[in-house]
Amino acid sequence: MAILLKSFLQNQTFFKTSTICRTLASSSQPYKKPLSVLFEEAVGLRPKPETNETQEEEEGNELKRKLFELEKKLIELKSSEPVRKKNQKKVVETVPELQTDKSRKLYTLFKVNEEEEDVVVRVYKELPLEMVSFVKLLHKQGYLNKANFISGEKLELGSLDEEYARTFVKFASERFGKDYQEIAKWLSGSDLKNIVLFGCPSLEKRAIFAAKTLRKFFDIHENNVCEKCVLKDKCKFPNQSVWDGKSQNLHLSVVMKVITLYPLDLTHPKLQVPQEVQDSVSRLLTEIQNLSRTICTPLA
Repeated sequence: MAILLKSFLQNQTFFKTSTICRTLASSSQPYKKPLSVLFEEAVGLRPKPETNETQEEEEGNELKRKLFELEKKLIELKSSEPVRKKNQKKVVETVPELQTDKSRKLYTLFKVNEEEEDVVVRVYKELPLEMVSFVKLLHKQGYLNKANFISGEKLELGSLDEEYARTFVKFASERFGKDYQEIAKWLSGSDLKNIVLFGCPSLEKRAIFAAKTLRKFFDIHENNVCEKCVLKDKCKFPNQSVWDGKSQNLHLSVVMKVITLYPLDLTHPKLQVPQEVQDSVSRLLTEIQNLSRTICTPLA
């Protein structure tokens, strides 16, 4: 009995000692708030007790520090939210304006101005018989094969009433002149002089320098021609002479650059071409066609 009482007293002493130790250990540790309470205080769902921020940092509580930073970020986001909305509203308002400007610019590109239309639209004169015959010769010899205004093998003269078609014929005539260079030495010099003394057929640079090259070949001074030219006020090369090697010889391609503009009605609208110049052009076209059929073959 004594032995049992002694063991019971020892167990009671151990129990009290362990309880006191646990109580002392728990009292030495700081009180920790539940995570849910800390989060509610951080986001403003629960009133936060007044604490000193310096003391909190000194406590070294990692969780509190992170929640404190989260609270600061939330405050910053809330304070910047009206600015963001304002900026977004501003962008939305400017987008239609930008689209309107773009639409307006596209509209101006595709808008047809009646005054400009009157200037651009041009009714070309009917081709003279000599030019019709020469175009048929170009078509027969394959110089118009790549022309998209010709459908099939038959040449429709009505398709030559547009600027594109007549410009195509002009370049085809120049290629013809390069292939039939031998014709140049048989051409009438008097008709050529009569044409180039009249002036340049247009203000196009290629046509101007072709006419100047022919005048240089015939030793005709530019001053004598430019002074009486009706286009001299708008010309960029008045009284200027050429010094290239083409002026030493008569090239048929250069001749075609000049004389074909008259029957194709590609001359400048202000030019009033005298009948004698038109007659010289007609005679030269006839000579070129006759010579191409008789004594010449295309150069390889």
